[in-house]
Amino acid sequence: MKRFFFGLSAAAMMAALTAPAFACQGEHGYKKTTQALQQSPMPAAQKAELTERLQKSEAAHDKYTLSGEYGKMNEAVLEVSAITRQIRN
Repeated sequence: MKRFFFGLSAAAMMAALTAPAFACQGEHGYKKTTQALQQSPMPAAQKAELTERLQKSEAAHDKYTLSGEYGKMNEAVLEVSAITRQIRN
């Protein structure tokens, strides 16, 4: 019985420690936005600038997801939305 509770405690602790890494399973449109950007007729310089912003946003999203900073993660996702709006205009 003691082993059971020790195992259960260890499993709960492991789940708590790894929760931020698994908390965000969403892709948030990074792939679709990248594809839309590549197919866009906009000038190459503007595409390059938006591509850089998109890459920084995705890196920030991943970083903040792992660290559990969900407010900052949400800001990164909002950046994807802003880039998508620019592509559509």
